[in-house]
Amino acid sequence: MRKKLFHHIYLFIVLVILFFVLNSCSTVSTPSTGIVTIDLDISYILGIDLERLSENYYIYMDDVYQGTMTGSGALTLSDVPIGIHGFDAYNYMIVGIDEDSMKEVKLPINGGSTTLCSGNVSHLVETGINYVTIPVYCNQAVIMIE
Repeated sequence: MRKKLFHHIYLFIVLVILFFVLNSCSTVSTPSTGIVTIDLDISYILGIDLERLSENYYIYMDDVYQGTMTGSGALTLSDVPIGIHGFDAYNYMIVGIDEDSMKEVKLPINGGSTTLCSGNVSHLVETGINYVTIPVYCNQAVIMIE
């Protein structure tokens, strides 16, 4: 009789442990990140300006550098936290501030072009694949290099 009671208690303990183990495995967590594919919509200057499509652009998300891309390519970022993010694109680097005018001194990265292009957009990143198009506008500018 004791042996039979011991087997029932043992079986009950195994079933309780199995119940808790299986319940802990059934919890499904939703991913808190998404994938973002970025492309650029570049405005043109004075009609056809095809070299803008072959220039390199610095891409930033929330003021953090993410990579470099050409105007005709795409950049994919994985594991982007869900929420609203700011995306920026520049074809120049900011190398300092002119003390006389208190304006940014910009250095082109595309072989000395004096056409500065930039753009930004805010986008709500959700789980799954997100597509972001950054509108880029270009301006003629004088580059100040000392």
